[in-house]
Formats: sequence, structure tokens, C-alpha cells
Amino acid sequence: MQFLSKLVSAFLLIALPAVAWTQLPEDFDMSAPLPVDPEVRVGELDNGLRYYIRKNGRPENRVSLRLVVNAGSLQEEDDQRGIAHFLEHMAFNGTKNFEKHELVNFLESIGMRFGQHLNASTSFDQTIYKLEVPWDDPEVIEKAFLILEDWASNISLDPFEIEAERGVVVEEWRSGQGAGQRIRDQQYPLIFFNSRYAKRLPIGSMFVVQNAPAERFADFYRKWYRPDLMGVIAVGDFDPDEIERQIITRFSRLENPEDAPERVEAEVPDHEETLFSIVSDPEITSMSARVYLKLDQDEDETGEDYRRHMIERIYFSLLNKRLSERTLEANPPYINASVGATGLARTKRAYVMSVGLVQGKVQEGISLLMAEVARASREGFSQSELDRVKADLIRGMDRAYEERENTQSSVFASEYTRAFTVDEPIPGIALERAMHHAFLKDLDVEEVNRVGDVFRKEENRVILFTAPEAEGYELPSEETLLAALEAGRAMDLGEYVDDVSDEPLLAEIPEPGEIVQERFHEEVEVYDWTLSNGARVIVKPTTFKNDQILMSAYSEGGSSLVSDDEFIPAMTATMLLGEAGIGPFNTIQLEKKLAGKTVRLSPSIGSTSESLSGSTSPQDLEDFFKLVYLQITDPNEKDLDKAYESVKFRLSEMVANRSKSPGAVFQDAIEEAYYGDHPRHQPLDIDRLQEMEARLSLEIFKDRFQNAGDFTFVFVGSIEVDSFREYVRTYLASLPTREGPPEKARELGDKPKSGRLSVDIKKGLEEKTTVRVFFNGEAEWSPENRYALAFARGLLNIRMREVLREDNGGVYGVSVFGSLGRLPSGSYSSGFGFSCDPGNAENLVRLGLLQIIELQEEGPRPENVQKVRELHLREHERGLKENGFWLNNLVGMVAEGRDFEEILSFPERVKAFDAQAAQEAAVLYYDMRNLLVAYLRPEYEE
Repeated sequence: MQFLSKLVSAFLLIALPAVAWTQLPEDFDMSAPLPVDPEVRVGELDNGLRYYIRKNGRPENRVSLRLVVNAGSLQEEDDQRGIAHFLEHMAFNGTKNFEKHELVNFLESIGMRFGQHLNASTSFDQTIYKLEVPWDDPEVIEKAFLILEDWASNISLDPFEIEAERGVVVEEWRSGQGAGQRIRDQQYPLIFFNSRYAKRLPIGSMFVVQNAPAERFADFYRKWYRPDLMGVIAVGDFDPDEIERQIITRFSRLENPEDAPERVEAEVPDHEETLFSIVSDPEITSMSARVYLKLDQDEDETGEDYRRHMIERIYFSLLNKRLSERTLEANPPYINASVGATGLARTKRAYVMSVGLVQGKVQEGISLLMAEVARASREGFSQSELDRVKADLIRGMDRAYEERENTQSSVFASEYTRAFTVDEPIPGIALERAMHHAFLKDLDVEEVNRVGDVFRKEENRVILFTAPEAEGYELPSEETLLAALEAGRAMDLGEYVDDVSDEPLLAEIPEPGEIVQERFHEEVEVYDWTLSNGARVIVKPTTFKNDQILMSAYSEGGSSLVSDDEFIPAMTATMLLGEAGIGPFNTIQLEKKLAGKTVRLSPSIGSTSESLSGSTSPQDLEDFFKLVYLQITDPNEKDLDKAYESVKFRLSEMVANRSKSPGAVFQDAIEEAYYGDHPRHQPLDIDRLQEMEARLSLEIFKDRFQNAGDFTFVFVGSIEVDSFREYVRTYLASLPTREGPPEKARELGDKPKSGRLSVDIKKGLEEKTTVRVFFNGEAEWSPENRYALAFARGLLNIRMREVLREDNGGVYGVSVFGSLGRLPSGSYSSGFGFSCDPGNAENLVRLGLLQIIELQEEGPRPENVQKVRELHLREHERGLKENGFWLNNLVGMVAEGRDFEEILSFPERVKAFDAQAAQEAAVLYYDMRNLLVAYLRPEYEE
């Protein structure tokens, strides 16, 4: 869409007045460019730089800033391949006003996390710098915009720092090497046939990365980092006038070079013939096929364009629902299948048909995918199918409108990034909602059906096939693949049967129970109810989201309460029951019954607890409660055997070649080192799948969930307490219960081995070693000990990044982990991990261990203590305004038997935390006497 390109110097786009549209304005012109959301201020400076400003209060007291450069790897010369991405790295390694490390240190000192709140990305067409900062300090505001200004024009490009960063970029490249990369390298030249895209992967050439002189970086920076290719985006809890002044003041002084090259879009040429990539790889574990039908990019500017894209999405949703239904058959023809549209380039997109195939059913799987596509193309969809998808769309758009004041700033920032780079319309949720209502009201199914005509074309087609290098897997010929497609097109599947049930969701409303005890925790505004069946219900009404209610139900026990012989049936129970359905409905019928409703519910059985998690909206709340009641009291037994056959069949295919995966072999070896032949720590393979028992899974499910007196239900969200109380009485207080003491998770005799252990596996073709260092042992659990470990983990995260990445250039990233377990008894599990050059692995492990020893012996550095403390305070500050934060914390407090008020006192505990406790935690929980070092090294031919 090109309407934004008509912006002129110092001109703000004229926007429609703010109106809560439920229908389109009478003068709405379908052929005219869509207006800009009145809530966003869009402007352009004399030098061509555009800016987008929006005031938004979620999260409170934060701002999301972006500098977008409309240039990426496509703008590189042959001797610059990788420079665009490398340059993005250099933006964090010294600018005019921030020396190396100073920028990251500043952000961490104000409670922001490198990677989460400070990051950047480079793609074919663009480079995006992201920054999120708190907005409660004028100095922070000034520095945040100074950072953006420096990125735009003042990156230092110090030759010494370039040399130091080369290793980090190489390690980023190395981390992406593997089977997926090898297959991609064979497929991209066909997907991007005869196009510059195939020769300009953003990661670039490692020869260039390792050898390009500083002048080559400066040349790219001067040519392409210029204001007429830049956008500045600011969304957050601020005064828009002040932000606009900052942008105009700082960025108006940027100048375009006189010899600036023209930015030209790279084309993806058409081709008449079908192109094929048929490959195998010794490390992939499954077969798949994809068919690309490449198309020119559609216009995306007017109401007519918006309507056309909406209809296209409806068509794909309808077809994907049919394809998904086939996976639920007892002997499904494929593991999974889908269709959709994807962007390939700014000038090209594609319709893509994908299928995960079954050994021995390659032609059948491809043919049935194509047969479903062809049936939809020939016969179309029914009105009932369309009505359900329309209901879902309307409901989704209405929810988005209801939450318009609660949308996260990062969401808007991403939207405005696309507006700048590809001219995506930004009409705002009010107009988008009105368009959906208007366009869907009289949408005819025949118009939707016409989308399928594209699937009949054969030009610009690319067929991709991948398979494991394993016994029984033969690569098909091009002729075989074409024959399977043609056979599918000619196949007569008959008329589609829309499996819909007329049964009510819950035929008989249960006799209500009672709330026998009530308590209100005033400080945290939480209701605490005990029901007549012994269940406990915790309710936290909030105003953070207008259309969201979250639920988590928790009971201790889990699979620890079944015998080892019953472990596999317990592990697969919720998978089977989830696929069988609930009450009188199979999964397909249930999904259709709930069309247009916002309800999600998922049971799970873990090693020490069973739980239900779900979400809904105020208007669908009673249906959600009915679903909870049915899930617990009436799992669908009549469709269980079919679900068993289907799940077992698909799992068998998924695990058949598991031993081909280097990562899976590595993980299995670590498990064996710690747990030996313990039955609960064996890999899931074909033999273990024979232990599945449908009826035993059903009994275990009932045993774990049909005891309400052992459950605590926690609800957080937009809750009206009086009506909510009645739903609780009707649907939760009536749940079945059993007499007896509360269940407790039991010891299984599977504690990890102590002492110093090692794992050394040679598996994989790439020059890459994956390292995992673990510390495990028994520990006394307490909230204080857990926080001390979390603090120590934060300190180590900073030091390992500084030493292993920034000082030594040996890794792209280091994962530092550590947790304190409570059930069935106190224990800790901690460590760190990374991938690297095989020749550096041992030295990097040594450096990592030295950082732990330094913390154990010398204690933390004061500046790092302040960084971790500020990070925890900022995360808590943000979390207090989020439903998910309250849900997780309330569930944790219930499980641990703690007072809810401790949630609010957390900042005081953080401020009072003695850093010496973190040093002691490092000694206790990174204990060198209980150390396992594991290496996954590449295979070498002798």
C-alpha cells in the first residue's frame, strides 16, 4: 500500500475522529485508502525520516521505542554479505555517547534485561532496533532518545571492537547450523528462484564476517543508515507532544548523503515449470512435503483490499479445520496438514500446502491433502461451516475492541513497524471491527469458495520433500510426487459431512453445593472460599483486561501416585482424553459447539500434581464452568478407543526416528547418567508406546481429577463477584469428592546420582559442540532460599554473558538456570549451557565455572547486585498489572501454604536482601561436588 508514501515534510496525516464504530460510516469509500488510526500521530521530517507516536498505558510507566532502518541484507554488495547483520551487533559495542558495554550497563542499571528490553534484528529488507525503558526519570528519557540517535548516525565502528565481535557473530551462525539449515540451503534457491533473496541470507558469509575490514562496515552504514530510510516509533505512557519534540530535535539534524544509492526492491521472478527439491538428511526424524504456489503481492491499501484479505483468511480457516479433522481418524493418512498464505518477499507471496507424512503412506498423505484442497475448490464449503468461522472472527474482533485500552505497547510498535516498512494500513481497532461486522454480515459462501481457484494453477509452483536417511525411507521421484498431486485432484471424497451435535453443552444442570466458609484478604483484594465438597476457590477481580478471566486448578499428587507400570498410561492420559472429547461430544463436535465463544481448558498430569488451566471471558463464563464440570465428571468414553488408536499411531511416527536427532540422543544420555535404568526416566520409543492402555488412562484420569476436595481453583480477571459466586456454587461445589486426608506427592526413588559425572556424545555433522553443565542435589526448600538462588542466577547470567560472549567472543548466548524444588522433597537443579566451536568447549566450561567460583569465594560485584535488584523490582512493578502474574503467584502461595499478602511485600524483601545470601546460594546450589558436564560433539570420520 502506498498512501503513506504521500507524506510530505512536517505534515501530519489527517485521521478520522475517534469514534467507537459498530458500523461503517455512511460516507465510507471502499476504494479509497484507509484512514490512519486517530490515536497515532504520524509525521515526516524534512530529511525524509518518518515517525509514529502513540500514547498507551500498557504497561504503565513504560515506553517501547524502535528505530527502523528500511535496509537489510538485500542492500549488501557481494563483499558485504553479513555486514548488515554484523552492523546491528556493533550498535551495542560502542557509539559516540556510549562506550563498549556502557549502553548495556545503563539499561541493566534501570532494571531492563539485555535481549528482552534491548535487542535488534536484521532481515532481508530491514533492520530493527528495539528499546523498552521505564518512563519515570527525565534522565532516562533523554538517554533513551540519545541511544536511538546514536544508532541512527553515531555507531563507532571501532576496528578493535569489530575484531572482538567477529567471534560472537560466527557463534550466532554456528548456533543455527544443523539439519534444518542444510535442508533450507537446498530449498531457498528454488523458493527464491533466480532472485537476490537466495544469495543474501541475513547471517551472511562467514568469510566476509571474519575478514571484512572496518571500511566496508562504514561504507554500508553511510549509504543505508540515512534518514529517508528511517522510521522512529514511540509507544508508551508519555506526553506525545514531548516525544514529538524529542524526535524533531534529535533527528532533524540527520542528513542524507549526496551520493545515496536508490533503494530498489528485489524481485522474485516467475517461472512456468514446477521446481522440485527432494532431499534426505541423517538428522531429521520425520517426512514432510510442501507445495508453494507463488503469487504477486496483493495491494493492501483500501477497504476492498482489507475485505479480500479477510475472505482469504476465512477460506484457509475453513480448509484447515477439515484437514485437522482427518488427523483424528484411528488410522490417519498424515500426521498433520495445513494450508495458508505466507509472505516471501515484498513483491511476492505464496499459498503453501504442507503435510507431515507417514512412513509407507507418502503418496496417500499427499493425495489426501490435495483431495481435500480440490474438494473445497470444486464444491466449496457449507453455510454452517462459514457461519462458525464468522462467529469466531466477530468474537475475536469484539474482544480486541474491548481490550483496546489494554493492548501492550509492543503490539502497536510492531504494527507501526510494518506500516513504515511495507505500508500496512493502520486504521485502528474501531474501524477494523466495523469493517468486520459490515463485511461479514452479508458475506456469501460462494464468494469465499472462489478463493480456492488459485490452487488449480501450476505455474510458479515449487514442491519440497524431505525425509530421514533411514531404513524404509525411499525418496520419491518428481514423477511420483506429481502423480500423487494429480491423483488427489481426481479423487472423489464424496460430500463433506459436517459432524455437528445438537446436544446442549450440559444436558442437566447439577444440584448446587454451598460456600461454607468465606474470607476476604483485603490488602490484596482476594476472595477465599471453601466449598461444601471441600474444594477451595480463590477469586481475584481485576481491571487489567476487560474481556479476560484466567483459571488454574491445582491438586498435589500427579503421576507420583501411580505405580511404575502405570506411568505411560498416566503420562498419556490427558492426551487421550483431550482427543476423545468430553460428555457426549467428540473433539470435532465440541469445537463446533463452542464456535464464537472464548473458552479454553486443558488438563494435565505432572510428576507431583494434576492441574486444569484455562481462560474465558465474562460473557462466556457459564459455558466455561460447564466445560470444567464436564471435563472432570464426564470424560468421553465412547470415543476413547478411536482416540487411543489415533494418538498411538501418530506418536509412533513421531518417535520412530528419534535416535536420529543429536539433541534427543544427548538428552537421553544425560538422563541415563543421572537416573540409570529408572523406568520413569527412559526415552519414549516404540517399545514404551506398547505400554499405553486406554482404559487404564481413563481410570487414572478419573482418580486424579474426580476428587474436588483435594483441589484449589484460582480465578483472576474481569469478575463480577455476585454472579460468579452462583457459578461456583452450581458447577464447582457440586463436583464429586472423596473422604480422606489430602493427597501428597510420594518419593519415587529417582533422585539424580550425586558426585562428579560426565557425558560425552559424538553425534551430528556440524562443527558445533553443545555444552550443558548441571548441578543437582538435596536442599532445604524455603521462599528465602528460592529467592537467594534466583538472585545468584541473575548475577551469574550477567557475568557469564560478559566473560564468555563479550570478553572472549566464544558464544552467542549463555543460558544460566537454577531452581529450587519443593516436591516430593527439597532439591535444587542449576547450571548453564551454550553452543560453541568444538575447539573452545573445554576452555569455555572452565571460564563458566570460574565465574561461579568467583561468586562463591569473593561475593558479587556491587554494580551487578544493583542491576539484579532493579530488574526484579521492575518485573514486579509490571507484573502487578497483569492477570497472569497474579494467577501464578496466587497458585504458588496456595501450594506453598503462604500468605497472599507476601505478593505485595516482595519489593521490601528485594530491597532488604543481603547480597551475601546470594553468595551463600552459589555455594549451596552450584556445588562443585555434585557436577555433571555434558558435551554433544560433532561426528568425525576416522
